[in-house]
Amino acid sequence: MQALISRGITRLIRTGSNLINREAPALPTFPETDRLFFLSPHLLMAQLRGGGLTHPYKDHVWVYSCVNAIAQNLMGIPLLFFTGSRKDKKLVETGPMVQLFETPNPMMSGAQLIEATFIYLGLCGEAFYIAERKNSQEVPRELWTFHPNRFKEVVDKDTGLIAGWTYEKGGKKIPFEAHEIIFFRYFNPYHDYRGLAPLQAAQAGIDQDFWASRYNAAFFKNNAQPGGILETSANLGDEEFKRLLAQWNDRHQGASKAHAIALLEGGVTYKQTGLSQKDMDFLEQRKFNREEIMAAFKVPKSELGIYEDLNFATAKTQDRVFWTKTLLPKMALFEFVVWHQLCAKLTGPETWAEFDRTAVDALKEDLKEMLEAGQKVWQMGVPFNVVNETLNLGFPKVEGGDVGYLPFNLMPVGSQGLPNPSPSAAVPSSQPEKAAGPPPWPAASLHLPGHQVIVRRKMDPRASWQQYHNLWAALMGKFKGKMEKFFSWQEALQIKLLEERLAKARLREYMAEDLLFDLTEANEILKKLAWPMYLTIGTESGKALFVELGADPANFVLADTAAMQVLKDKLIKVTRINDYTREKLRETLLEGLAKTETVNELQQRVRDLFGFSEARSLNIARTETGQAAAPARDSAMAELGVEKIQWWTAGDTEVRETHQFLEGMVVPRGMLFPNGCLYPCDPGGPAEQIINCRCVAGPVID
Repeated sequence: MQALISRGITRLIRTGSNLINREAPALPTFPETDRLFFLSPHLLMAQLRGGGLTHPYKDHVWVYSCVNAIAQNLMGIPLLFFTGSRKDKKLVETGPMVQLFETPNPMMSGAQLIEATFIYLGLCGEAFYIAERKNSQEVPRELWTFHPNRFKEVVDKDTGLIAGWTYEKGGKKIPFEAHEIIFFRYFNPYHDYRGLAPLQAAQAGIDQDFWASRYNAAFFKNNAQPGGILETSANLGDEEFKRLLAQWNDRHQGASKAHAIALLEGGVTYKQTGLSQKDMDFLEQRKFNREEIMAAFKVPKSELGIYEDLNFATAKTQDRVFWTKTLLPKMALFEFVVWHQLCAKLTGPETWAEFDRTAVDALKEDLKEMLEAGQKVWQMGVPFNVVNETLNLGFPKVEGGDVGYLPFNLMPVGSQGLPNPSPSAAVPSSQPEKAAGPPPWPAASLHLPGHQVIVRRKMDPRASWQQYHNLWAALMGKFKGKMEKFFSWQEALQIKLLEERLAKARLREYMAEDLLFDLTEANEILKKLAWPMYLTIGTESGKALFVELGADPANFVLADTAAMQVLKDKLIKVTRINDYTREKLRETLLEGLAKTETVNELQQRVRDLFGFSEARSLNIARTETGQAAAPARDSAMAELGVEKIQWWTAGDTEVRETHQFLEGMVVPRGMLFPNGCLYPCDPGGPAEQIINCRCVAGPVID
């Protein structure tokens, strides 16, 4: 490191004595065979190859181009800071965080810091910021970034978590506490602490292309001819051999001596042995290597200035795909790390960072298309101000624009609703007076009421929701009971496995993974449990909708509807329940094994973990029941020709804010609600909108 002239770097010398004298956390020790595991990706592969391309960013054009395309595109997007709530956020225009990322240190601008971050991530799979601060609750005075190879993690022996870092350069080791380092990384399934670079996946292609280019240089240096031999039947002495070889090289080696006339003596002939560039498909091989490198970094041709086989339309599409599939996820990673390791722990009002996505030209929709989309959404009853804000149309707020209107009569949404129910209208005259109105279904019964008590056009939507809820609650109770039994079986099995596999063995001979229940077996059992419940829920819900609209429930056959495929897809995803349980077991057993706990202590860890079974069974049953019922109701409405649906909530304080906003909203069936769901509890909707949801889609009959 040359003269450290900046305040940030000079801190490493200015406070060097304090840092070195600070009691450093104990560094982990590893067997000699494990040391290669902690080498940087490039140095490790270089050692294994016995040399080669160790500086690909400066030595290889496509690596440089791909990494640079990502880094320079992202450095050009403003990083903004907001405060308030996520729904009603306010831009922070001044303050310590804004100043920090405008000028992170005396030698870098904020844009250069972001550029360096993504260059390191592309080459090493990780990036480090040294934060000049005393604790995690204060805004750093400066941020510095250095090559990730200089940082070594310090792992807590008890928890297995990173307790600090050591910066090593020029034989000096400087310890840093955890709050002094902000660590970015791409996930690495082969290492618990360090990142995995796209460069590693493309390493073979990079090496091939590097040596192909070296071969090309040698090819022209050697007269643009492949290798060959001088052949003779005579026995040559040492002096004669050296003279003949030197004479040949002097006359013919090098591009400047190409096509010189050769004069061979003493019966010597020239025989070509090497392959020509054409024989090796040289250009095709280099193109293949280039494509492989671009695939690893997910950078299209247009971003590298390669326009072969491209026109304006395809180049524009590639540019948009590059942003949506490559850069937006990287922006989200950066935002999350800055929030999690920096902003979330600061004192004062909640502040977070977001890239200004509106500054990305490739993501801007054509204004005409946006206005047309906004008009269609407005015609569905979404208030103008909501459409304006959601689509970023740029119009000022309109007084009264928070009310939605349906275009066919320009009445406020909700006010054009159904007539108030009356006993005489709700029930045929042949029915006794005491049967007037839709009686609620008993929560403990699965029997459907007769269709004569329901006349959809005359029924209060709140009563409709209550009838659905009673059926839903009864089905959910059955699902919950089955999940509790399943978790009880799983707990007993895991305790038995620990007893069998550890009773006669030393703990350290086992890894946590060896002690866990068989995932395939557990998944099969869970599927056999869930599938009959899905069929029951779907069938009962579809029949209930038929009854609600005065149709014969016997005509609803679940197997003949599109809901069956939705339920089959759900059956595949239900195994995530076991994935989550197994991961939590692995974590707690790994911790127990590290502490050399006894078999009884490990078994108690299992019992403690399964203490969640009752609450988790309720959450799973509530979510699974709603997601099995919703597509069946939607299919039933499709069979009966329902064209519009209305969102109805439970109407209590537990309803999430986004669903309170949707209360009473009417959309054409098959169109998305503003929260991304086709209907409440839509299995294909965003997770945060469907988990534990108790809302229902009600049919609207004009």
